[in-house]
Amino acid sequence: MFEIKKGIVKRECELANGYQVVEVEYEDKDVFLAINFLDINKKVVIGQEVLVNITARKLKLGTGGYDYILPTDSFCNLSKGHIMKLRYTPLQFSVLTEEEKNPELFNRVPSFDDLIIVVCELHSMLLPICLYLKEFYRNMKITAIINDWGMLNAKLSNNLRFLKENHFVDYIITCQEAFNGDFECINEINSLIFSQSLDTQVAIISPLPGIVGTGTKFGFSAYKAVNVIEDISRFGGKVVFPVRVSKSENRERHKFISHHSLTILSYVNSSVEIPIFEFEDKLFFTRVFRVLNNYRAKHNLIHIDEIDDNIIVKYKPLLKTMGRGFEEDKEYFLQLFATAEYILRKLQRR
Repeated sequence: MFEIKKGIVKRECELANGYQVVEVEYEDKDVFLAINFLDINKKVVIGQEVLVNITARKLKLGTGGYDYILPTDSFCNLSKGHIMKLRYTPLQFSVLTEEEKNPELFNRVPSFDDLIIVVCELHSMLLPICLYLKEFYRNMKITAIINDWGMLNAKLSNNLRFLKENHFVDYIITCQEAFNGDFECINEINSLIFSQSLDTQVAIISPLPGIVGTGTKFGFSAYKAVNVIEDISRFGGKVVFPVRVSKSENRERHKFISHHSLTILSYVNSSVEIPIFEFEDKLFFTRVFRVLNNYRAKHNLIHIDEIDDNIIVKYKPLLKTMGRGFEEDKEYFLQLFATAEYILRKLQRR
């Protein structure tokens, strides 16, 4: 299914760095918000006729309620690079990657044993981990490496914008088909190599919002984490893996421990480090621990019995996952704070 409609721009709602949000009235008088990417299109104005891709909204997918405006006129992408994003599509465009700027940096075989690397399966994991780490250690350098498991334009992430503007993340690297980071790299491994050149201490690999999940065993975006973790291990890295837990999920496959996390843990050949928080709800903790204990032969389980309550109180209004805030999905966020606490302990031992 591919659906495009004509409409008229009725109102500009937001003009951000890299995109524009406008209200569009369609021929059938429906009115919806649409995003216009300024990387591939000129700014649109009130009264202008536009062509809009409405496919995701029609399918009731989690796109944040937005349609997407197609390019309306001749446009010049001023990038000096020649690495194409959205390759072989009508919207392909070029970016300048770090590999093109400094190829010598990437021609060595890397070693990641001095870098703490976190691999997240959801974008909402990134915010609480970064908040907790920087609250304790403001001088720590954190790089967010954004891949293409979810949406592709990093400038559309409110969480990333908040983290960068408030100095909870130092650098944003986009790789694979994702774009609009501070830097562009080809893949996660080269992103980690470049992170080391920035004196990064903690690198967090994360998708943007909009990951794919079908309910089938391997049919979800973050299954790619299996290959990413094994590549990191191949070059001496040890991955911290925050498992996705929830007591509030209505979907059975994501309740207690998400089947996404368990599938990754089952099929990755390399060992990962799994912090486990001792939840106040002992029945929930016991159930989570019993499941994860089945993976102890391959993976390293670390018991975290204490996290800083002041950070929770300070930042819980900012936290959201799958439409649920802290009070609605407390265990999910506590597990991520425990992951950050474990990272801090690792840093203190170095």
